[in-house]
Amino acid sequence: MPEQPDHSERADNPEQPDNPVQPGLAARVAELLATDPQFARAVPDPRVAEAIARADGDLVGTIRAAMEGYADRPALGRRAVRAVRDDATGRTVHEILPRFETVSYAELWRRARALATAWSGRLDPGDLVAVLGFTGVDHAVIDLACMYLGAVPVPLPLGSSAERLAPVLAETRPRLLAADTGSLGLAADAVLGCDAIERLVVFDHDPRIDDHRDALHAVRHRLDGRAPVTPLQDDLLSGGGLPPVEPCRDPDPDRLAALIYTSGSTGTPKGAVYTASMITRYWQTGRGGMATAGTGTDGGAPLPMILLHYMPMSHVNGRGWLVYGLASGGIGYFTARGDLSALLEDVRLARPTVLSLVPRICDLVHQRYLLEAGRLELQGRPDSEAAALALVRDQVLGGRVVSASCGSAPLPAAARAFMASVLGIGVSDRYGSTETTRAVVVDQRIQRPPVLDYRLADVPELGYFSTDKPHPRGELRLRSAGLVPGYYKRPGSLLDEDGYYRTGDVFAELEPDRLAYVDRISNVVKLSQGEFAAVSRLEALFTAGPSIHQIYLYGNPEQAFLLGVVVPDPERLGTADDATARAAVLDTIRELAAGAGLAAYEVPHDLIIERTPFSVGNGLLSGVGKPLRPALKERYGARLERLYGEIAEDRARRFAALRAAGRDAPPLETVLAAVRITLGLPVARVGPHDVFADLGGDSLAAHTLTTVLEQVFDREIPVQAVLGPDATLAGIAGLLDEGGRAVATFASVHGTDATEVRARELAPDRFFDPRVLDTASPGLAGGGTLLTGATGYLGRFLALDRLRDGGERLTVLARAADDETARRRVLDGLRVAAGGRDDRLETAAAERLEVLAADVSASRFGLDGKTWGRLADETGRIVHAAALVNHVLPYSRLFAPNVVATAGLVELALTGPMKHFTYLSTIAAALEPDGTVLDEDADVRAGLRRLDDSDAGGYAVSKWAGEVLLREAHHRMGLPVTVFRPGMVLAHSTLPGVLNLPDRFTRLLVGVLATGLAPRSFYRPGPDGERPRAHYGGLPVDFTTTAISALTRQPPGGYVTYNTVNAVDDGIGLDEVVDWLIGMGRPIVRYDDHGEWLARFSSALRGLPPHRRRLSPLPMLAAYARPLEARPAGAVPADRFTAALDGPVPSLTPEYIGKYVADLQDLDLV
Repeated sequence: MPEQPDHSERADNPEQPDNPVQPGLAARVAELLATDPQFARAVPDPRVAEAIARADGDLVGTIRAAMEGYADRPALGRRAVRAVRDDATGRTVHEILPRFETVSYAELWRRARALATAWSGRLDPGDLVAVLGFTGVDHAVIDLACMYLGAVPVPLPLGSSAERLAPVLAETRPRLLAADTGSLGLAADAVLGCDAIERLVVFDHDPRIDDHRDALHAVRHRLDGRAPVTPLQDDLLSGGGLPPVEPCRDPDPDRLAALIYTSGSTGTPKGAVYTASMITRYWQTGRGGMATAGTGTDGGAPLPMILLHYMPMSHVNGRGWLVYGLASGGIGYFTARGDLSALLEDVRLARPTVLSLVPRICDLVHQRYLLEAGRLELQGRPDSEAAALALVRDQVLGGRVVSASCGSAPLPAAARAFMASVLGIGVSDRYGSTETTRAVVVDQRIQRPPVLDYRLADVPELGYFSTDKPHPRGELRLRSAGLVPGYYKRPGSLLDEDGYYRTGDVFAELEPDRLAYVDRISNVVKLSQGEFAAVSRLEALFTAGPSIHQIYLYGNPEQAFLLGVVVPDPERLGTADDATARAAVLDTIRELAAGAGLAAYEVPHDLIIERTPFSVGNGLLSGVGKPLRPALKERYGARLERLYGEIAEDRARRFAALRAAGRDAPPLETVLAAVRITLGLPVARVGPHDVFADLGGDSLAAHTLTTVLEQVFDREIPVQAVLGPDATLAGIAGLLDEGGRAVATFASVHGTDATEVRARELAPDRFFDPRVLDTASPGLAGGGTLLTGATGYLGRFLALDRLRDGGERLTVLARAADDETARRRVLDGLRVAAGGRDDRLETAAAERLEVLAADVSASRFGLDGKTWGRLADETGRIVHAAALVNHVLPYSRLFAPNVVATAGLVELALTGPMKHFTYLSTIAAALEPDGTVLDEDADVRAGLRRLDDSDAGGYAVSKWAGEVLLREAHHRMGLPVTVFRPGMVLAHSTLPGVLNLPDRFTRLLVGVLATGLAPRSFYRPGPDGERPRAHYGGLPVDFTTTAISALTRQPPGGYVTYNTVNAVDDGIGLDEVVDWLIGMGRPIVRYDDHGEWLARFSSALRGLPPHRRRLSPLPMLAAYARPLEARPAGAVPADRFTAALDGPVPSLTPEYIGKYVADLQDLDLV
């Protein structure tokens, strides 16, 4: 259990462990407090800590004091997601976004009370509630609601089978089972197997997602007539509409408050009893946050707890860190995936101040360090190792960790030293258990308190004795404050006859109060990822194999896999050499493991072949034939440890060879080799049609594999592409095979973890063969126009205008499976732009429109060489309107569709006769870091762009990068370029129903009209508190199209930029639009308090019907979190654009907004 002392009483608090001053930490803390607003705001408030202290003895009162005291702070966060359509399956799935969404303490408490109210008529104090699913916001709400009601939460172990859960459910007989959507199959089994369960509640459920809806439907069908199935959101809504129920008032400090089941060392599930006073103590202990002992700052002022939660609630550390974070007013972010495949990205985004480690996570960090060090060394950096350490600390781990510990499995000395060097602070190694509820051994030192006394008990059956030399060895038994009072329904099973708790772990006593971990007494080996491998059970399974006479399995907490010693069956393999015998035995083990459904960590990675059987005579078996593990470990331990080292060295050597070979080998050959190395499989076991997961690959192995492949091929590979159920190794190789042409990536151009983008990095020759620049023809080409983005909103109008203009041929590139489908998509869009079928359009399209299925972000758009060459020869003008417009995705995710695509078109423009290039950028690309806007003559290459999670920041940088590429191509090769920077491209001024539904302006209108809610002003008030004069610079799509077409028919040559916005000082902004809507009779209520409006607006949007909610401003609410700055029209210089037009620039009018309203009504959006 993580133990954080109560720092409000630090001077005489005996629980606070020694923590000497760590050089550099004080300066880091001081800098963070001064420069990091989130860090400073998360510092515990002494007034709230005092209120929590006053509530001591009252569990609900203690929790309420924290929740209400920190009401306005963010409490918990989860990765933001959006619903997207999977092009391969046509189904709606979740896309995890590179940011966190948070809920405040007030909202968390509101949800907990609402849920308690909804459940109050169905549950009584003392009733048990089983919870099945990974940790998250919903899980926390359920736990808090149980505390409020006096019900008893029973988090069930993750990854359990129905057979393993059955005894737990039979023992606890819960009245209610809550399960997340991913566990509904197992939940249905549980309900059908336990007649006490009256109801199933489904959490972490998103009705937009096809798999979620299907799972809910399936479980309802299975449980029809047995138990009702209700989404958690329904209970929250029903409870939220009722007066809150009163909390549990039971004053008994020893009443049962929670059960945490642990398999312990025997493999038998046992429920550790957590009383109300024990849970209260966690909240009381955590109220002071982290101590600054060790920083040398001020003698112990509290520091903030910003955490990343990845341990399940069924693990004592999972619950402990969650409570400590909430009690101290900190922020707890939850990892995106239970399999930890996104953990490093989660850490980078969360930027924790407190890091709880397990050895395998340290391995992931170390792998990332080696990758970065290797990359920097290849770049010629003499300080590559130091630079890689700094990069990992500041970017991968967030740069603000001030406390780190490992409490799940013993941390190897080398790993501990490495993490300390990365973090710049000491890493504490803490030993405790579910039963001790806190750490009892820290850095090999017995903690007094809580430990009152300890002793090492002999384990004669395993050969451990207190008389052993040079150090006494035995099972650690102890008396300690805070021990659980016992196991649920198992009186007397916790303590030995003298009242000592049996830990089940063997330690060696190096000196009094200094203990070193040795082994597990129960033949259960704890591995580095925190899993327990029941080696005696596995040995029994494998000994049943025809090739195995005897087997001894070995593991240690520093390694993620087992090794073994095998005596082969003498009849089958007696005459075979060791290599042949080893291969045969491994085949047998893998077959048995597959048949038994074993996890990858339960299968030995490699073996030592032993020809002499284990026997009583050679001291390896007891008198009754049981293996003597101490003797086996003494006999083979050193050889097995050397084998671990040899495996690690061999893997490193083979991975280095793969990286050195680079792309010289065929992708499939490289993938097969990388999989063999990663999983430790022989050549014969790995083939092109094998699926990685079927070979034993888990999410962390997939991380290793993708890291190596990305380094070899310089191409990003998502972990999910490797772990998918249909992800064959040939398919993975296909992702890497681009016909021998390298495709630039974010990492190859800017660096893996770049936080800023410099113009000099965006040179054209970093994206395509530099020889293109050397062979480009200076003469301008004649010929037709190549257009991208014709299926987009503005692009379809540009295409229509080109076709109606007559004359030249128009070639359109569109994403589709084939040319016929691409043409159909383009024509459908053109007909919308034309207001329906148009004979002139149909004739022009038949005569002069060519549509090619292409992917503009792929090498040469995925076209064959002949087609590419023809386009290079026959095209005279390129109009690039395609882009992935997304206000949420980061630059790294937009790099391929927006930057690589532009570079590919630049390559085409310079291949053969030079073409004129028209680029559709965005006015956001002109926004400088200081808030000013580039004029139409400024060189975009002067400066850099910082990467952050600001609204639309990634998109703006991606379009700026495109401009930089074009400016450089013009500078170096004379490429003629015309750049248009539109602002918001609005609805058509006359055609009914023609508007860009997903754009920000349309979404805002949908939101305001559908909810009837608006702020007093969208803008920050002026000095006098009055509504400021503002301006909205959007233009109708038909006007924008006409302007672009007119200014590109006879391009001026050179490099010309137009800020394509309304720069007329008309005083018309968003507030005036709302004025007009109210004037039209629309029922809209305005709120003086912007925060109140936003809260009500957000809630109302979530309550809209699905088809309206989908096109509401919900995904973009962050843009309205604070009042906008009222920018005058002149803030965006557009003199060239305005002067080049034949007539005036149109302003927004009531009539135009009235058309918007009519269009939205016709579409049933308001």
